[in-house]
Amino acid sequence: LPAPLVIGSIQLGIGSLYVLIIWLLKIRPTPQLTSAGKTAISKIGFYHASGQLLSIVSLGAGPVSFTHIVKALEPFFSAVVSALVFKKWMNPMVYLSLVPVVCGVGYACLKEHYFSWLAFNCAMGSNLAFALRAVMSKRAMTSFLGENLGSTNLFGAVTIGAFVLSIPLAFLEGIPAFIALWNTALQNSHVSKELVKSIIISGLFHYLNNEVMYMALSNVHPVTLAVGNTMKRVFIMVASVLVFRNPVSVQAGIGSAVGISGVLLYSLTKQHYEKLETVE
Repeated sequence: LPAPLVIGSIQLGIGSLYVLIIWLLKIRPTPQLTSAGKTAISKIGFYHASGQLLSIVSLGAGPVSFTHIVKALEPFFSAVVSALVFKKWMNPMVYLSLVPVVCGVGYACLKEHYFSWLAFNCAMGSNLAFALRAVMSKRAMTSFLGENLGSTNLFGAVTIGAFVLSIPLAFLEGIPAFIALWNTALQNSHVSKELVKSIIISGLFHYLNNEVMYMALSNVHPVTLAVGNTMKRVFIMVASVLVFRNPVSVQAGIGSAVGISGVLLYSLTKQHYEKLETVE
């Protein structure tokens, strides 16, 4: 369906419903937020909603593989945002190791046959939004914002906040137009079943994927998490080529390989200088 903002809002709603059921069934204790906690959750929810909706717009405007090539730049955004928020800079060589990632992605996009400015700009915007989400979430994890607010419950609260914030944007895009498209799609019984199933599954898996990511974030630096996400995109790109038959040029392949190699270089460089700091 050509309604990315509405679809994105529905996916956030599915995640919100899931976590509310978890809390109602007392599978997890319900978090109790302080006033500072509510403010922090609202801000992080805004970043989460922005990143989610921009990602979906980007995916709709170009091939899946192209969007994930651009989103491989996330470590660069996380590195800058982390340094500015935490006011702690890593060794210059660590930041230098991110250059192959940036250059590789840039080369992959240069003169790409399926290049789309809308897809590119939205993917870059989602990089910034998700970098802010990760860094501010990491700060929230190290602060007292309420009772029963572990990493998983934190993401549950963030998802609910993001869903509430995404509703006005869904209406702005046009709920009536979406309903008309929906009714057209439902005229075919087979398509209707697959459509409903796809939206529910995508919303649920989006939530679970990010919940696991928050569990990882509670144990690692935001930049390290972004690097891990970049590695994940390799598998997504391969899957998109196999499932959607999206062609990937030799140039895009070379650029992606350089960027992925840069991810490994970053990981090894960061680990090396962390060991040196420990020794000192």
